[in-house]
Amino acid sequence: MSKDELVERLHRIYAAVNETVEGDLAKFPPKVISDEKGFLIYQDFLGGLSNPQISNLAYGLAHNIANLHDHLKRWARRNGHDPKRVDHAFENSEDLKVLKDLSNNDKHGYPPRGGHSGKSPQLVDLSRIFRASTQAKPGSFVGITLTSSGPKQIGDGTSLVIITGKIVDGNGAVVGDFRDVCLKAIAAWELELKALGVIV
Repeated sequence: MSKDELVERLHRIYAAVNETVEGDLAKFPPKVISDEKGFLIYQDFLGGLSNPQISNLAYGLAHNIANLHDHLKRWARRNGHDPKRVDHAFENSEDLKVLKDLSNNDKHGYPPRGGHSGKSPQLVDLSRIFRASTQAKPGSFVGITLTSSGPKQIGDGTSLVIITGKIVDGNGAVVGDFRDVCLKAIAAWELELKALGVIV
């Protein structure tokens, strides 16, 4: 595998992340029900996606992140680096281990025979939801108003519609938010890719 092919793998991960995020609230028109007594606005953020489509996008992201492990080891071995350092980076990231287990459990079935994280993780309550964040400064705020033409953001923060869910262990205890775990896992791979000189 060449350096360019490895970078292309990273770009596939970024593309998979982008498929799970939408920042244009105009793409989520509400359902408006009206009669002589008034009207009702029903707002959801599914954007027409079915549960299987949402699940497919989420697991596609998990698979892309998890599968970089073997490709990066192969590249390291062929380019004068100790592939064990890639294993070390993987073992030092709980987020990478959890996603690897999620990917393997989806591929081979649940319950798992083993795993890297020791948590037997599962992805539950998967959906497409609205998430707002303020800026990191005093007085920052964000919210939305629901209108018949769609949700409108107020404030100076950010409004995103994301695909996420809860990752739980074999006992049902929450391990983390799926999106947050994915972003931290990607950051761990980026650190290793930079250390290997693949990206700057």
